[in-house]
Amino acid sequence: MKKIATLFLSLTVTAGLFAQTAEDALNFSQEYYEGTARSMAMGNAFTALGGDLGGLAINPAGSGVFQCSQFSFTPGLTTSRSSVGYLGNSSSTKNSALTISNVGTVLTFNTGNYTGLVNYNFGFVYNKKNNFRSSMKASGTTSNTSMLSAIANGLGDVYKQNGQWYGITKESLEKDASPNPYEYYSADLWPAILAWNAYALAPLYLNPEETEYMYIASTENYDGDANEIRIGGPLNQNFNRKTRGSNEEFALNFGGNISDFLYFGVNFNMHTLSQTTEEYYEEKAANSSQFQDGFVSMDNSYWLRTTGSGINFKFGAIVTPFAGLRLGATVTTPTWYTLTDEWDYTMNTAFDNGHTYTQYSPTGTYTYKLTAPMRWSVGAAYTFWDLGLVSVDYEQVNYANTKLREDREYSSNNIYSYENQQIASTFNNSHILRVGAEVRIGELFSLRGGYQYYSPAVKGKDYSVSGYAPVKVYSAGIGFNPSPIISIDLGWNRTSSTTNQFMLYDDYNGLTPEGLNSTGLNRVVCTFALKF
Repeated sequence: MKKIATLFLSLTVTAGLFAQTAEDALNFSQEYYEGTARSMAMGNAFTALGGDLGGLAINPAGSGVFQCSQFSFTPGLTTSRSSVGYLGNSSSTKNSALTISNVGTVLTFNTGNYTGLVNYNFGFVYNKKNNFRSSMKASGTTSNTSMLSAIANGLGDVYKQNGQWYGITKESLEKDASPNPYEYYSADLWPAILAWNAYALAPLYLNPEETEYMYIASTENYDGDANEIRIGGPLNQNFNRKTRGSNEEFALNFGGNISDFLYFGVNFNMHTLSQTTEEYYEEKAANSSQFQDGFVSMDNSYWLRTTGSGINFKFGAIVTPFAGLRLGATVTTPTWYTLTDEWDYTMNTAFDNGHTYTQYSPTGTYTYKLTAPMRWSVGAAYTFWDLGLVSVDYEQVNYANTKLREDREYSSNNIYSYENQQIASTFNNSHILRVGAEVRIGELFSLRGGYQYYSPAVKGKDYSVSGYAPVKVYSAGIGFNPSPIISIDLGWNRTSSTTNQFMLYDDYNGLTPEGLNSTGLNRVVCTFALKF
C-alpha cells in the first residue's frame, strides 16, 4: 500500500548507460585458478613448486624446473548448485557443463652446462581462472508488492510549471520517441518504457487540469476514498536466472634454470572474459477479477553479455637453499581490460479482455575500461625424498585499487567517480592461503590433497548473508604414472557455499520480499600428460 503524495519530484534521465558497478569490477577482478588435475588437487599451492603446467599460471619460474618437454590436456566437468528460500518456498537448481581447465606445452632446451644457465624453456599455457557459471530460481505469492508497482513508483511524479513539464512524462516513455533511445534513456528506464507501451502503466491525474500526475501499475488498485494505491490481490511470482562464461588466461612463458639453485620466469598473459546473464521474471494474478485493470500477467526478460580482453605480466622466482626446501615469490602487474556490455529487455503483458502485448527494447551496447589490481605471492615447499611433499602459499591483492573508466572514444568526463569512490572505500586487501600435499605410493600412484582460503574483499559487511563471505576450496586427487613419459591424473575440488541476500525489484514501500540464495561449485578434471 502507498499513500498518494502531493510532493512532486523532478527526475533526471541520465544520458547513456553507465550501469557498470563496483560489484561488477570485483567480480571480474577476482581469480580462482583451476589448472591441471595435479595443481587443482593440491590447492594450486605452486608458488614454490614447478614441473606442472597448471603451476605456470601461479609462478612462471615453474617452467625452469622442467627437465624435458611436456604437453598436457585437462578436460573437466563443472557443476554449480543453488538453494533458494523465497516467500516461504524452497527451490534448488544444478547446472553442469563440460569445460577445459588447462592445456599447454613446455619446450625445454638444455645448454649442456652444469653451472650457470643449465636450461631455458618456452611455454604456452591456457588456463581457466574464473568460472561464472551459476543458476537460480525463486517463486512465491505476495499481496504486498509487485515489479510493475516498483517500476511505476520509480518514475516519480510529473507536473507542469510555467508551461514546462518536469519529471518523466508519458510522452517521453513512448518507445519511438527517439530515433536512438539509448542516447537519451538509461538502461534502467527501459522496463518502464516497455511497461508503458505494453499498457501495464497508466497516468493517475492528481488535479482536474491534468497538469499533475503519477503513474499507477496494472497490478495496483486506486482507492479514491482513502486516497491510497494498493496491490489488487495475490500475485504469483516466478524468477529464473542463468549465468555462464569465464575468465580465461593464455600465457606466453619464458623460464630458466641457473645452477639448479635459481629458477626464474616471466609470463605475458592475455585474458579473454565472457559472461552472459539471462533473467526471466513473471508475476501472475491469482484472480484477475480483483484487479481494476483486469491484469492477468506480466513477464520481463533481461539479457546481458559482457565480453572483452586484457593483458598483464607476471614475474617469478624459485630458489633451493638446500636439498628438499624450495622458496618462491611472484609479482603480477595490474591487468588492463577493455570490456563491452550488450543488453536488451522483452516484456509481455496479458489482460482479462483477451488482449496481449509484447514489447522489445533495442540492443544497447557500451565499451569501458577496467584495471584489476596487482598481486604478489610467496611460498615454501619441502620434499621428503621420493615419499612426497608439502607446499604453502600466501597471496595478497588489494581490491581497493580496482578502477573503472570510460573508453577513449567517449567523453573524458570522470563518469565512474562514484563507482571508484565506492571501490576505494568498500574494498580492502584480500589474503589468500593455499596449502597442498602429495604422497607417493610406489612408483605408479600418488595421493593429493589441498585447501584454499580467500578472505573477504569487502569490509564492513554481514558476511553471513552478503555474498562476500570468505571462500574456502577443498580438493583431492590421485595420480597414475603408467610409464616414464605418460601420466594420468584425476582432481576434484569443491567451493564452499556462500549465501546471498536478494530482492527481485526495488524496495519501494518497505514490504518487498527478500530471499536467500546459497551457491557453490564442484569440479572434476582429468589431465593427460606426455613427456618428450
